Amino acid sequence: MHVYVAPCGIGLGHITRAAPIANELTRRGHTIVFSTYSDGLDYAIRNKLPSLEAVPIGFKVTSDGTIDFKMTAATSGFSLGIRRFLRQLVLEMKYMKAFKPDVVFSDSRASSLLAARLLRIPVVLMLNQFRIEIMKRPSTRKLTVLDRLFFVIANIGWLFIRTGIEIVWGRSQAILIPDLPAPYTICLGNLAIPRRYNHKVKLIGPVIANHFHRVTDQSRLKRQLGINSKKPLIYAAVSGPKVERTILVKMLLESLNGIAREYDVVVSCGDPKGRRTPRSIGGVRVYDWIEEQDDFIKASDLVISRAGHGTIMKSIAYGKPMILIPIPDHTEQYGNARRATALHIAEMMDQHKVNRQALEGAIQRILVSKQYYQNAVQIREHARSSNAIDLACDTILAMAKRR
Repeated sequence: MHVYVAPCGIGLGHITRAAPIANELTRRGHTIVFSTYSDGLDYAIRNKLPSLEAVPIGFKVTSDGTIDFKMTAATSGFSLGIRRFLRQLVLEMKYMKAFKPDVVFSDSRASSLLAARLLRIPVVLMLNQFRIEIMKRPSTRKLTVLDRLFFVIANIGWLFIRTGIEIVWGRSQAILIPDLPAPYTICLGNLAIPRRYNHKVKLIGPVIANHFHRVTDQSRLKRQLGINSKKPLIYAAVSGPKVERTILVKMLLESLNGIAREYDVVVSCGDPKGRRTPRSIGGVRVYDWIEEQDDFIKASDLVISRAGHGTIMKSIAYGKPMILIPIPDHTEQYGNARRATALHIAEMMDQHKVNRQALEGAIQRILVSKQYYQNAVQIREHARSSNAIDLACDTILAMAKRR
């Protein structure tokens, strides 16, 4: 069978969870092709995945990485946004007509989903955010009267756009949520799926490329990674779009190089185009890109990251407590971080409060208190009972057979 895989290309969270599923489909003898853009396309090319370049979309950010809704609206307003979406849609239909897929597997891509439905191709949708919200107002600056008026109008307009996106999501034949069942669902606040779609929804658990049911001795794994001391290992896994990654890497290096005497600190800059060999900066081992990120998470005592769904789920799968630093004004990431904090497996830190003292205090609280680790291990046991990759592949192939 032919499977058309269409992950969102903003950041790496979508393609890095779609890729293991695509690889398993290939192993089963099926033909796949990726359609993605931006960071997702860079990753696909670097990993030699068969790929097609889609029309890119994204959002604008300020110099400190905060999402800039006014600039996004100015450069991709309603009319421009509709035109870009239509360009996406037309190109996706062209690709699908050439590839002739039996099923489309979309990870948070509305244009691919709609193109498939127009061509009467079944769709399996994977997402962790059914209801897409925007901030009511920026959190880091004072607003003028005109700014307030803009955000009132923007939020009213977004209600209609959001409703349209939800209707498109509902056109899929199956909806896969790569998360755990209640009460441990991390993306719970971002779902709000209407009851009429309940029969399509499956919570399949975290999508992990490596077989995480197998227990690996932490000390031995550290030695394999070239970490020979007995100090706690802090792993900072930076992810997200390029600007946001760059800003957080700079802040973390400035804050973490002073504690390298007490801890082993490894930072991954999240750049799939970068070098795989590490360099030392102030006692911190820094990688542009780590291919086997799972090994560093398994070897770590604590993970520091953005609050992207993928990294949180990997940390949960390996029973690791976290310090989460959401992209400023990114509603999905704040929802994920609040949920992880409520489950007492993480502490959330606003980006503008990141400094050596704050990070060192959070690290000490988490490592001294065994409660964070115990809660993470407890939830890990629920993650181990899932088999997300096989469930996703079985669902995709079942929908293809219906055609």
